[in-house]
Amino acid sequence: MRRIIKFFLCISTIFFLFTNRVSASVPYITRTLSADGKLIETQTAYTPLGNLFSYIDIVSPEDIFIDQKGNIYLADSGAKKIIISNHLGTEIREVGSGELEIPTGVFVDENGHIYVADYGKSKVIVFSQNGEKIKEFGRPESPLFGKTSPYKPQKVAVDKRGNIYIIGEGSNNGIIQLSRNGDFLGYFGVNRTEVSLIGIIRDLISTDEQKARLFMKIPPAPNNIAIDNRGLLYTITKGTTYEVIKKLNIAGQNMFPSDISDDPNLVDITVDANGNIFIINADGKIFEYDSNGNLLFVFGGKDDGSNRLGLFKQPSGIAVDQSGHIYVADKEMGMVQVFEPTEFLSIVHEGLELYKEGLYVESQEYWEKVINLNSSFGLAHTAMGKAYFKQQDYEKALEEYLLAMDVEGYSEAFWEVRNIWLQNHLETILYIIILAVILWKILKFFDQRKNIFNPVRTFWSKCKSYKLVKDLLFLFRFIRHPIDSFYDMKRYGRGSILSATILYIILFVFYLIFRFQTGFIFSTVKGQETNLMIESAVVFVPVISFIIVNYLVSTINDGEGRLRDVYIGTVYSLVPIFIIILPVTLISHALTLNEAFIYEFSLTVMIAWSLTLLFIMIKEVHNFTISETIKNIIITIFGMLILWLVVVIIFVLIDEVYNFVYSIFKEVMLRV
Repeated sequence: MRRIIKFFLCISTIFFLFTNRVSASVPYITRTLSADGKLIETQTAYTPLGNLFSYIDIVSPEDIFIDQKGNIYLADSGAKKIIISNHLGTEIREVGSGELEIPTGVFVDENGHIYVADYGKSKVIVFSQNGEKIKEFGRPESPLFGKTSPYKPQKVAVDKRGNIYIIGEGSNNGIIQLSRNGDFLGYFGVNRTEVSLIGIIRDLISTDEQKARLFMKIPPAPNNIAIDNRGLLYTITKGTTYEVIKKLNIAGQNMFPSDISDDPNLVDITVDANGNIFIINADGKIFEYDSNGNLLFVFGGKDDGSNRLGLFKQPSGIAVDQSGHIYVADKEMGMVQVFEPTEFLSIVHEGLELYKEGLYVESQEYWEKVINLNSSFGLAHTAMGKAYFKQQDYEKALEEYLLAMDVEGYSEAFWEVRNIWLQNHLETILYIIILAVILWKILKFFDQRKNIFNPVRTFWSKCKSYKLVKDLLFLFRFIRHPIDSFYDMKRYGRGSILSATILYIILFVFYLIFRFQTGFIFSTVKGQETNLMIESAVVFVPVISFIIVNYLVSTINDGEGRLRDVYIGTVYSLVPIFIIILPVTLISHALTLNEAFIYEFSLTVMIAWSLTLLFIMIKEVHNFTISETIKNIIITIFGMLILWLVVVIIFVLIDEVYNFVYSIFKEVMLRV
């Protein structure tokens, strides 16, 4: 009976702990990047603690800043003041009451001076810690600023030299930079417009007068700013998907890739003491990046009306204190929520700090813990790869880099593995080559004396007597005599529809082998989901389009070629692909990035050779001159584009008609 009672007590305790854990769970899912670049669910990185200013009347918080002492500064545009509190949310003092109109940005420098971007007064006003106004910076009087340039300060930051960086509404020229005395120093970190292929072509063919009449693209203005301990500036830009997040060096150039994020609704950005970057968007999602721009975590979300901690209605500002707590201001709810780092996050951060310092071996124990908790954590596998590489365990480094999809690291480790393998087996390889040469000489000698290969030659001669085999082997004649081969194909019927169809099928098989069996370093697949229909379309849609359009265009322009000739000639023109693509696929497994030119040069030769044969095919089959052939090719390419456009339009129309008919059918069924 006692054992039964103890058993039920244990079960009750476990159930109680489990229900408590569920009730305390966060109202959002935390995600991270897997090795193949996909967002996956992971352990919770931050847990919401509650509302910081629960006993302070906050109206419309616009911005939040935390100084080195841990004091919190909140710009409240509704209350028209700056609220200063400690980390517990206890108010210390107010600044700017009666002086500020619409404070939207706040920053505190090393001397404790409080810089406030007042959107209403179009000024940056500086206060002391006691709330005394020290000075203010209005519109720059320098002619370099521009008479028509807008000056509506929204956010502000100050570097260690006292230079002031202002984010202004509509400031498309970039960040407004002032000296400590308010002198205009110029614009900094101007955004760029995304370069498109259509824009490049338009600029090439347009005259200066036409370019002047075109709609001028104006780069978007940055909408928020942050500065780290080293004085590097960070900006975010709303309303675009190009260079959304920027890390600016002293020259104002972006150090992050342009596609680091495609979120057009970013609201605020901040940087912690370790260089980790925190960003929040309009939907309440918080993004954490490391100092190199690697995405670590995504969490948070939009409040659906349940008023649960960790969700937001209108997030307006984000800040991080020295202990790693995140503070997020919510303008609509009039509150500041606090997030506490979890033990899992601490492990990631500790490993990350050692990793950034180049202490890969020392960081290994932390990344092992991370992988034990989440085996798909991409950055952890990269760090483990570097740790094993540092310890000269190149085989394990190779495995980790492969899991991390890290091409550069994999290439370095593979170089070492290949070098060790060659040192151990080079002598054996040389012996095998020498023996193979000797064996070939012996067999050749006996063949000359005894004709030992006569059965093989007889069998091969019999195979070549079949027309289909002869037509297939005719492919290789194009290597040495392409012009004569196309002439024979057209005049004497060499090649056939059947042989060409078989070659098209072989071409598709070779493409699949190349696509999915290329070495990891040069592969373009790398964990992506594949679809056989899409792969088929990649090969056959351009080929079929070319055959149809080229025949029609050539017929209109008095070309002599038949549809049969174009169909057969096209695949025979691709003989370089049949010859080169499999060896290139094979050799890609033995190359590193240092020998990438061999791989790339081989593919370039293959493509250039095929295009040359295709040019010769069009010229010979249709009996064109060189100029007529060039004209024919240009019109063919244009016709292919038109054909694809028409097909897409037809597909869209059919889809719309289907949806319309289906909706009517559903309506009738519901009413009947």
